[in-house]
Amino acid sequence: MDNATLRKFVDWLLGENPARSAVDKRAMLEWLKPNFQNYVDGEMYRINPNGRRVIELMDELEAPDMRPADMPFLARSKKILLVSHYAPSFTHAGGLRLRDLYAEIRRANPDLQIDLYSASHPAIDGDLSGLSEIFTNQYFDEPGQLSIDSFQMQSGERTPYDVVDFQFHEAGRLAKSFAPLTRRSLFTPMESIARSYYDLTAAKLKMDNFVSLSDIYGLIQSTLDELKIMRSVDCTVCVSDADAKFLRRLTPWLRVDHISTGLSPYEFEDQLKPEFEPRSVDSKKQRLVFAAYFGSDTNVVGLKWYLNEVHPKVLSECPDYNLLVVGRGDLTAIKAEDHEGVTFVGEVPYLSPILEQAKAGLVLALHGSGFRGKINQYAVCGVPTISTTLGVTGLCYTAGEDIIIADTAIDFATACVRLLVDNETTSRLALSARATALENYRWQSSSDKISQLYGL
Repeated sequence: MDNATLRKFVDWLLGENPARSAVDKRAMLEWLKPNFQNYVDGEMYRINPNGRRVIELMDELEAPDMRPADMPFLARSKKILLVSHYAPSFTHAGGLRLRDLYAEIRRANPDLQIDLYSASHPAIDGDLSGLSEIFTNQYFDEPGQLSIDSFQMQSGERTPYDVVDFQFHEAGRLAKSFAPLTRRSLFTPMESIARSYYDLTAAKLKMDNFVSLSDIYGLIQSTLDELKIMRSVDCTVCVSDADAKFLRRLTPWLRVDHISTGLSPYEFEDQLKPEFEPRSVDSKKQRLVFAAYFGSDTNVVGLKWYLNEVHPKVLSECPDYNLLVVGRGDLTAIKAEDHEGVTFVGEVPYLSPILEQAKAGLVLALHGSGFRGKINQYAVCGVPTISTTLGVTGLCYTAGEDIIIADTAIDFATACVRLLVDNETTSRLALSARATALENYRWQSSSDKISQLYGL
C-alpha cells in the first residue's frame, strides 16, 4: 500500500475533526503503515490483512464521476417483501418502528401484498400478535439462517417483488442473493455503524490526540461492511437525517434518503389526539425520567455518566428529587452501586404513564447514532427534554424553545435543577415540545416519502 492511499485515509479520518490541526499527520502515517511479514514457506512478503482493508476502503470511497439518478417506478407497487433481522415487535425500538411503518403502508394500501421474512428471536420479539393484520404472509427462520433458498422453499415465490426492503445490517448482507426476486431494493441500517465508529474515533482524537489500532481497524471494517451493502441496493433509507447526511457525504454517487421514526399509535394513542391535555407541571413531584433500551451500550454508558457526574450535583440542589430509570435490559451492576434517589422501574407495557410523572426527560447520547425517538415520546406526553447535542442531532427541536441542550456535567446538572424548580419554564418548554412533535413526528408526516420510496 502506497503512502498516497494512507494519506487519503488520514485526510478522511481527520476531515471534520475539530482537533485535526493538533494531530501529527506524519506520525500517524508512519504508525498506520502495515507491517510486512516474512513467511517461512518462502521469501514472499505479504501485506497484512488490515492494510488490504485500508486499500479496499479507499477504493470504495473513490467517487465516480456520477450522481444518483432518480429511479421512478414504472407502475404502482403490488408486492412488497420485508426481510428483517428482527421481527416487527412492540418490545424494542427497531421492531416497533417496523410495525408502525408497515401498519401505515397497510392503512393506505389495503389491497397491497406485503410479505414478511424475518429471523425469530422469541426472547427479544415478545408478543407478535396482530402481524396478520399487516402482512399477507409471514415466514420465519432461526437467526443466522435467513437465505433466499429457505425463503423460496417456505413461500414458493418465484416472481419478483416490486420492492424488497432489507432492515438491519444482517438482512442487508442478503441483498445480492435476493436480486432474482427484486425489482427495487431498499436497505435500512437502523444505525449507521460507519458514522458511529467515525464519531467515536474522532472524539478520541479530539480528546487524547490518539486512537488505538483496534479503533482504526474497527472504523475500517465497519465502514467497509456498510458501504458494500449500500452498493448492492438501489437506495439506503436511514432512520435519521444525521445518518443520511453522513452517508450521503461519504458516498455522493449512491442514493441515500431517510424516514424519521414516527410516534407509535400503539404506544401513544391518546397522546396523539389533538384534544389530549398533558398533566400540569404543578401537580408533579420532583422527578426526572430516563427511558431507554439498556441492551444498548450507548444507553448504559450514558446512564453511568449521568449517575456518576450529574446526579450528585442535582441531588445537592434538590434533595427530594428522584430519577426514574425505565426500560428493558440488565442493569444489575449499576443497581449494585446503590445510588441515592434513583428508582429502577424496569420494563413496562406502556411508557406514557411513567413519562407523564416526570418534569423532564433525559437523553444521554454520548456516542452512537440511530434512533432519537425518546425526545418525541417525552414531548408528546407533555414532558420537555434535556439532551446532549448528539442526542438531538437531526431532529426539529430548537435549544431554548422546546428543548434544553447540555454537554458538560455542570451544564447538564444546571438544566436539570432549572426544570425541577422553575415550573413556568418547564411548562413553556413542554407545550412547545409537544407542538413540535405533533407537527413533525407523526407517521402521517412521512406519508409522501414512504409512497415515493415504496412506489405506492
